[in-house]
Amino acid sequence: MTAREDDDPLSTRHIDVPLGARLRSIRENHGLTQAEMARRLGISTNQWGRHESGANRLPAARLWQFCEAMKIEVEAMFRDQPFAPAKPASAFVPLPEPQRPYSAHDPSQRHDPADPAPLESSGVLVQRIGAVARQLPEARQRTALAVLRALKLEDEN
Repeated sequence: MTAREDDDPLSTRHIDVPLGARLRSIRENHGLTQAEMARRLGISTNQWGRHESGANRLPAARLWQFCEAMKIEVEAMFRDQPFAPAKPASAFVPLPEPQRPYSAHDPSQRHDPADPAPLESSGVLVQRIGAVARQLPEARQRTALAVLRALKLEDEN
C-alpha cells in the first residue's frame, strides 16, 4: 500500500483486501479454481484474481452473484471482518417516488397507488425501474441490469 493510499480518506483497501481474502477462502472451500469461479460469474480469471487480492473493488452485483453461486447470504461476507460496519440510520427516510410518464390512453397505468398488484402485472414496474436506471451513470446502469437479470434467473428457477 502506498503512502497516498494510507492518507486517502476515500480508500477502501481496508475493506477490499479482507473481503477478497474471504472470497478466496470460500471459493477454495467449495473446491473451485479461480478459472471455474470466473466462468460461473462471466468474467475473466484475471479480473476474479484482482477481486480476491483486493486490487480491484468488488461490485455489489458481482458480490451478490458470488453469494448466490456459493449458496451463502451476502451479510455473511461481512461478519467478523476487521473493519467496522456502518451504523444504521436512526430513522428511515423514504426516497421520493420517481416520476414516470403517464399516458391517459394506457389503461394499465390507471391504478390505485396503494395497490402494487396492477404495477407488477402490467409491466409498469419494469418501466419505472428503467426510467430510474436511465438516470444513473453508465457503470451503475450495467450493475442494475446485472442485478435485474440475476433476479429474473432466480424467478425462473
